[in-house]
Amino acid sequence: MTNITETAYPKIRSYITDDELYRVYTPSDEEVILAQANTKGDLSKICFLVTLKCFQRLGYFISITDVPKSIIEHITIHCNAIFNNSILKNYDKSSSKKRHLVIIRDYLKIIAYGEETRIIVINVATQAAKTKDNDADITNIVIEELVRQRYELPAFSTLERIAKSTRHSVYNSYYKYIYENLSVETIESINNLFNIESNNTYSPWSLLKEEPGTPSHKNLKEIILHYHMLKAFKINETILSSIPNIKIKHFAEEAKTLNASQMKKLETYKRYTLAVCFLKQNIASMLDDLGEMFIKLVKSSQNKAKEKLDEYKLANSKVADDLISTLKNFLTAYKSPGTSEERLCAIGTILEDNNIGEIIEKCDNHNAHSGNNYYHFSWKCLKGNRSILFKLLDSIELYSTTQNKSIEVAIETIKKYRRSNKLEYIELHEEQLDLSWVNDQWWKLLTGYTNRKDYPEKIERRNFETCVLYQIMCELKSGDLCIKDSDVYSDYREQLISWEEYHANISLFGEQVNIPVEGKSFVEFAKNKLEQTSLNADKAFPDNEYLRIEKDVPILSRLKKKKQPENLRLIESLLAEKLQPVNILDILSDTEQWLNWTKPFGPISGFDSKLENPIERYIITSFCYGCNLGPTQTSRSLEDLNRKQVAWINQKHITEEKLDKAINRVINAYNCFSLPKYWGTGERASADGTKWDLYEKNLISEYHIRYGGYGGIGYYHVSDLYIALFSSFIPCGVWEGVYILDENIKNESDIQPDTYHADTQGQNTTIFGLSSLLGIKLMPRIRNWKDLTFFKADKTCTYEHIESIFSDEIDWKLIETYLPDMLRVALSIKMGKITPSTILKRLSNYSKKNKLYQAFKELGRVERTCFLLQYISDINIRRTIQESTNKSEAFNGFIKWLFFGGEGVIGENNRAEQRKVIKYNHLVANCVIFYNVYNMSMAIEKLIKEGHKIDSTMLSLLSPYINQHINRFGRYSLDKERAAPELNFNIDLLKEA
Repeated sequence: MTNITETAYPKIRSYITDDELYRVYTPSDEEVILAQANTKGDLSKICFLVTLKCFQRLGYFISITDVPKSIIEHITIHCNAIFNNSILKNYDKSSSKKRHLVIIRDYLKIIAYGEETRIIVINVATQAAKTKDNDADITNIVIEELVRQRYELPAFSTLERIAKSTRHSVYNSYYKYIYENLSVETIESINNLFNIESNNTYSPWSLLKEEPGTPSHKNLKEIILHYHMLKAFKINETILSSIPNIKIKHFAEEAKTLNASQMKKLETYKRYTLAVCFLKQNIASMLDDLGEMFIKLVKSSQNKAKEKLDEYKLANSKVADDLISTLKNFLTAYKSPGTSEERLCAIGTILEDNNIGEIIEKCDNHNAHSGNNYYHFSWKCLKGNRSILFKLLDSIELYSTTQNKSIEVAIETIKKYRRSNKLEYIELHEEQLDLSWVNDQWWKLLTGYTNRKDYPEKIERRNFETCVLYQIMCELKSGDLCIKDSDVYSDYREQLISWEEYHANISLFGEQVNIPVEGKSFVEFAKNKLEQTSLNADKAFPDNEYLRIEKDVPILSRLKKKKQPENLRLIESLLAEKLQPVNILDILSDTEQWLNWTKPFGPISGFDSKLENPIERYIITSFCYGCNLGPTQTSRSLEDLNRKQVAWINQKHITEEKLDKAINRVINAYNCFSLPKYWGTGERASADGTKWDLYEKNLISEYHIRYGGYGGIGYYHVSDLYIALFSSFIPCGVWEGVYILDENIKNESDIQPDTYHADTQGQNTTIFGLSSLLGIKLMPRIRNWKDLTFFKADKTCTYEHIESIFSDEIDWKLIETYLPDMLRVALSIKMGKITPSTILKRLSNYSKKNKLYQAFKELGRVERTCFLLQYISDINIRRTIQESTNKSEAFNGFIKWLFFGGEGVIGENNRAEQRKVIKYNHLVANCVIFYNVYNMSMAIEKLIKEGHKIDSTMLSLLSPYINQHINRFGRYSLDKERAAPELNFNIDLLKEA
């Protein structure tokens, strides 16, 4: 049963503030005149106005006896009337009220609830049920539509009943449709998934849900075996084409929580639907894993080849020294005094002492390995993985996303000769292979020539095979090559909006982000922006005490440290004394009582929860995973709870999406405090990653050179108000910056920043280009920024002071030509069709063929140059970036402190569970931050009343990441009788100052 508090169904609060009474329940002059014209006497007039104002607030009529006394008294006083509350009950049964309802509906142009409205409710609920999973969300969509069309809202029980029945109806129609379109063979195959053979411990269904381990031969063979087993089900691809993708994912998610025995107990149609959706998602997931493992295996071989080159250089360093010494002797002989014949004779003397052929051979070997050319070692380092890589290529279907199909032909060629082990060269006839994609270093190895003018008659087979495998890796990364039916390695263009949708929406989009959307106008706009920014920087240079230019390189002096208030340390010490000791469970309990952040949690199936004390269980589960205690340790630390009960809640009731909703509830309430407003505006956020340790035996775990050790990256967006807005878990090998724009699109909280700060990992020119089209300001802290290129708007532009720092100009024609394609990407992101990270992963340095990548990169050069010019010219920008990124680093330390269980290692090997652990930890951290700000606000108010001088500057230097008062260790207990203190957001901290 859906609780009314879980929905947007309007209701009058029991306690109403004076401000709300004045704003919401004060009748206008027009409304008073309307009441006087349709009533007789004060009693009737007051009842009419109370009914009118309550309806305006609620959208439905309520009994006047249910109206809070404060509203009636407020309206009575406003009308200078005398009113007797004792006779209110007579009004609800009177004919006067019936007449008043008709007048009010007519005045407000509201349509009464009836059969017509009921049909609309059913239709809207049916459509909503196709994308929403629980009755509360369906009810909210219905309410929104009824309000939009100016219909009177029915009783909540009516909406609840219709939401439940339509959801069941929609789900049952899906179940029946899918089952009836399955072949007998497929049904039998699905049945076999739930049976445990006599010689096995687990059912095939359980084995399908196992996560892939490290990219080893054994694991890859098992995944390939599983993949072929899934393909053997021969599920008709058209069966799920009419089912919304969000529903397919929901059914697959529900299936994942059920074991074989539970699946067997499901209603027949539902069982096969869940199984089919799970198999469909599993196929896509396994193809993703195969693509990921292919890349990792080839990358590992490539890294080994680079290591071999380093070893070769080290081992042959003496040979290089000898060659340089010989060259010096030659040059010395050549410069010796005497005639040309005498100098030639001196050179000849040196040659007599050396073997000319040997010197030439040494030179050839040195040149072959110069310029970081590790390709000579590539085949030897790759051949150990050769067999499994070909098995993988046999299992997946690769296709090019461009008109250039040369790589597809190359793949078929290496497959054709894969078993020709004795064949040294592949004979080529009439340019049967397009080799234009082969770089110069590979070309020499493949053909034996440096000249590329003539088409080769043959190519070296082994090196060509290695070269193609390297190219597959690069093109999978860039999106130039895709895997059919994969999710991650699909063609991103298929997720973009159509050109018809583009043309219908682009004008409005341009207005929203305040940019021209026509090519020439946009180029003029961007060129003016770059030129004006350059002029401003040039003009500011003489007065800029922090900037100087030496040898055409801009150099910035260190910022002077701000002087802190003298009594800041004293106030921090007094503040710490007033914070009462508390344990994390009590913090979670108090914040839950205040905010009801567990509200989004509930059965994944969408059915009503049958748990006893669900809130208690949700708090404990959040504590268990958010602090990394794990179910076993949590059950030891808490009474009346076992390990399976804790794990069961995590598996059956809580998903990543539900955790995000809980996090947003905390963020929205946090935004109501006044104290964080001294720390920032909410318009800025900083992004940063921190390494979380993992066990090696899973696909996401990688060795991170910068951080050291195996693990994954927790990536967070932290508001300048100190609260964390977004979290995700990514592999170590991924460039963190590709995720920086995701938060802006996925963020559903009340805090909506438009400016993002990050470190060097959070930027590149492509990200700058895309962010500008999304209306997002990117202002990172860039290491070695002075080594970056400054671009001019035009070569004719000259500057008095900063001319020497510019070294290139923008290709405006490229931007103008591909602007529609870039805007189509941006508009697709805004419309929720694709995430920024999906497109940015494709638009990388590997995208040699992709003109869209080149256009975004060129636009990014404009934006990054503008930013760099502002960065070196404005000291306040530098300070703001420094302060914002410092907050991210402080937050990273804070969440690590809260993640004290399990020695700080994420013990889950399942990737979905790893992501959930990051979300749990994020939720716990935000609850603690909320609790700290509440207590800090109360303590500051007390300190001010005690006579301590506290001003806005001092408040701005405080931080909610304090933990001295929080007990992490010991035996825990959840105090079921604990009552949280009254929550007060309206503390004016400086009113006493």
